[in-house]
Amino acid sequence: MEDSTEASAVEQEPLVPRGNPPRWRAGLAIVAGGLLLGFANLVATYGSRTGVAVGLLATAVVTFGVLWTLGSFHDESDAPPLPLRQLLPGIATTVVAALATFFTLRLAVAGYLGPYTAGALMPLGFLGTVSGVGMTLGTLGVFADDRPFYRREGFWLIAIATIVLLPSLGSHSLVDPWETHYGEVAREVLARKDWISLWWVNEEWFWSKPILTFWMQALGMATLGVRYEAGGMLEAARSGLVPWPEWAVRFPFFLVTVGATYVLYKAVARTFGRRAGLLAGVALTTMPQWFLLSQQTMTDMPFVAGLSAALGFFLLGAHTPGEDRIVPRVVSVGSRRLSVSAHQLVLGAICVIVVPQVLYLLTRNFAVNVDPVFGVRVPPIAWTTDTFMFGSADNCGVVPGNKPCVRYAAVYPKVQPILQAAVWLFALVVVLYLEWGERRTRRLYFLSAFVCAAIATMGKGPAGIVLPAMAVVGYLVVTGRYRLLLDLEIAAGSTAFAAIALPWFSAMWIRHGWPFVDRLIFYDMYKRAFDHVHDTNKSDDVSFRYYVWQLGYATFPWVAWIPPALAFPLRADDAADDTSEQDADRRGVLALLVVWFVGSFALFSYMQTKFHHYIFPVVPALGMLVGIAADRALAARAATGADTHERRVTTVLGIAGALLVLLVARDMAVAREDQPSDARLIQLFTYLYERTWPANVSFSGWIWALAILSAIPLVALGIDKLRRGAVAAFAASAAACALWGLTVYMPTAAPHWGQRELVLRYMTESEAAPGPLVAYQMNWKGENFYTGNRVANFKETGDTFRSWLNKMKKDGQRTFYVLALPGRIRSLESELGATKELTRLTTPEQNNKFVLYRARF
Repeated sequence: MEDSTEASAVEQEPLVPRGNPPRWRAGLAIVAGGLLLGFANLVATYGSRTGVAVGLLATAVVTFGVLWTLGSFHDESDAPPLPLRQLLPGIATTVVAALATFFTLRLAVAGYLGPYTAGALMPLGFLGTVSGVGMTLGTLGVFADDRPFYRREGFWLIAIATIVLLPSLGSHSLVDPWETHYGEVAREVLARKDWISLWWVNEEWFWSKPILTFWMQALGMATLGVRYEAGGMLEAARSGLVPWPEWAVRFPFFLVTVGATYVLYKAVARTFGRRAGLLAGVALTTMPQWFLLSQQTMTDMPFVAGLSAALGFFLLGAHTPGEDRIVPRVVSVGSRRLSVSAHQLVLGAICVIVVPQVLYLLTRNFAVNVDPVFGVRVPPIAWTTDTFMFGSADNCGVVPGNKPCVRYAAVYPKVQPILQAAVWLFALVVVLYLEWGERRTRRLYFLSAFVCAAIATMGKGPAGIVLPAMAVVGYLVVTGRYRLLLDLEIAAGSTAFAAIALPWFSAMWIRHGWPFVDRLIFYDMYKRAFDHVHDTNKSDDVSFRYYVWQLGYATFPWVAWIPPALAFPLRADDAADDTSEQDADRRGVLALLVVWFVGSFALFSYMQTKFHHYIFPVVPALGMLVGIAADRALAARAATGADTHERRVTTVLGIAGALLVLLVARDMAVAREDQPSDARLIQLFTYLYERTWPANVSFSGWIWALAILSAIPLVALGIDKLRRGAVAAFAASAAACALWGLTVYMPTAAPHWGQRELVLRYMTESEAAPGPLVAYQMNWKGENFYTGNRVANFKETGDTFRSWLNKMKKDGQRTFYVLALPGRIRSLESELGATKELTRLTTPEQNNKFVLYRARF
C-alpha cells in the first residue's frame, strides 16, 4: 500500500501550499472590469435574454481575472513551451464546431429547422467540438500515451452517448407533469426576472424543489432564443414556422448526462482498465432510466449526475498517488509564456458557479435612478431595499386565474442581499486562498468531488451530499484507508460546497421565512421519507419488491448482467496479472459501488412515498458494476481446471441472463391488470400510473424483437471463440433499444402526455376564427408553458367561469377554444350553456388525455 509514502508526503507539505506570486495589478483590473460589467448589466432594465448573455460574459471575465491574480497561468515547467500556432487547428475546430452547434440549436428553437434535420446536424456539431478539444489536448501532451483522440475509448464513449441521446432531444413535447411543471416555473424565472423566488400559476409560490433544474432551463431558454414572454412560446407558428423550445430546455441536461458518464468511465478505467470503463459507460448510457431521464427536464438527472460525478472524482483521487502533481503545459504567446493546467479547471469551475450568485445578490440592493421625464438622474444608481414580485409577468390581473401583481419585502429585511453576497464572496476568497498553491492531483480530484456534490444538492437537496458521503464511508471501512481523510480537502471542500449550494437556500429563507423551510425541507423531503405524500401507487405492492420490478425495466436489457455484477464483488479477483495493490484498489472501487447501490436501494425502499423514478440514484452504480462484470466475462480463459469452471459458470449465467431478459420483456410487452405494459417505460419518470395508454399505440412487437436480439448473444457467452463478439453484439442490441426508445417510443407516446400539439392546433384554428384559449379544470402546466401563461386558467370553475364567459360574450366574443380532460365534457357542456356549436378538434389518436374544443355562440 502507498500509505507510508503518503504519510511522509503529507508531513512535508505546508498546511496551505503557497502558490505563484499574485499578479495583483493586472488581475484585479480584469476582475474589476468584469464585476462592473456584470453589475451594470444586472441593475439595468435589460430583458432576461440580454441580461443572461452579458452576465455570462462578465462571469468569464471575472473568472479569468481571478485565475490571473492567483498566478495560475504562470506555473513553471521543465518542458519547452509550445507555440500557440500549433494549437490553432484544435482551437479553430472547437470554436467553429461549437458555433455550428449553437446556431443549429437556435435555428431549431426558432422553427427554421425541423426536428429531424436538427437531429442530424446536432451530433455532427457536438462531436466536432469534442474532436477539437481532443486535438488541442493531444497537442498539449495531456494524454498519457501517443494515441490520437479518435483512438481513445473516452472519445468513443462520448460519441456513442451523443449518437444515442442527442438526435431526438428536441423531437417531442414536454411530458407532464414534471417537464411541464418545471418548464413553466423556469419560464417565469425569465419573464419575472427573478432568479430567487419561484412562482407558477394556480399554486402561486413554488417551494417544493431546489433551484438547479430551473436555472438550467432558464439559461438554456435565454441563450438559445426561446420566446419566453407571455404569449410568445409558440407564437412563431402564426408565421408558418414550427418552433421547438424543447431543444433549449433539454440541452443542458444532455451535457450533464454526458459529463457524469465520462467521469464514471475514467474512475472505472483507472482501476479495471479502459475496456471495463468503456463497457460500463455504454451500459449506463443504454439503460432506459438513464437515457430517458437524460431527455427529461426533471430534478433527478442533475441530482444523480452530480452525485455520480462526485463519486467518480473521489475514486480518481483515491487511486492517484498522494505525491503526484498536475503537470502544467506551457504555451508561448508571442513573448509571453502561459501555463494551462487542471488547477484552472477546478478553481475556474468554482468561480463560474459562485460569481453569478454573488453578483446577482449584490445588485438586488441597487437600481437605475431614472426620472420618467428627464432621464437618468445623478447619481445614476440608487440604493434600494430588496423587493420581489408576486404574480405572473405581464399576466397579473389581466388573464383569468392570475391574481394582481404585488411586491413583497423580505421576511428578514435586516439581512439584505448585499450582506448575503459579502458572506458568499468571503467563502469564495477562503477557497481560493486555501487552493492558491495546491497542485497535488489527488487533492484537486477531491475538491472536484465536493463541487459536484454541491451541484447535486442544488438539484434535489441534502441527498446530494448524504448519498456520496455514505458511499465514501463504505469505501474507507472496507479498504481501511482512513489516512485519505487527511487529503480529502475537507476545509476547502466544505467551504466550496457552502459557497456553491447554500446561497439560494439562504436567500429564500431570508425572503420567505419559515413557511419555505416547512414546505421544502419538512414536507417535500422529511415527510416524503416517513409518510405518504402525493402517493399514486394504488393497490400496488410497495414493499422491497417494488423497486426490484422497476429496476428490471430501468436497466433492460442489461438486467441480465445484474446478478453476476452483484456477485462479482463477493469473489476474490484472481486475475493472474493483478498485484496486491491493484487488487486492493479494485476491491475499494467495488466496495464503493456496492455500498452506493445497497445503501441507496435500502433508503428508497424504506421511504413511505414511492415513485418509480426515486430509485434512479442506484442506476449509475449498477451500470458500473455491469460493465466490470462484462469485462470479466471477456477476460475469462478457456483451459482446464479453474478456467473450465469459469467457462461453465459463464455459460450458465449467460443462459440465465437470456431467460431474465425474456421474463422482463414479457412484463413490458404483455398487458396485465387493465394497464398495457407499453407504459412501463414512460412510467419510469411520470406520475399517476393509472393514466391510460393510447389505444392506437402498441409496442409489444418491438419489445419482443429487441428482447430476442439481446438474448441470443447471451446464450453464446459460454463459447470462447464467440465471447468477444457476443458481448459486442449484446452492447449493440442495448444501443438499439436505446435508439428505439428515444426515436420511436418517446416521440410516439409524448404527444399523449403533453399539450404542445394542442396549443399548435389552437393557433392554426384561431387564425381563421379568433378566440381566447381556456384551460378548463386543468392544472398540468403544459397549457401555461406553451402559451406563456397567456391562457384563461380555470382550475376551479362554477360562478367564476360563467361570469367571465358572460362578460366576454357581452363584449362581442363569440368563439372560444377550450382545453380539457375527456371526462370533463359533461361539466363543460353544462357550464357553457346553449351553444351554436361545440366541436372536438382533436381525436384520441392524437392525444388521449387532453382534448381541444371549439365553442361558438
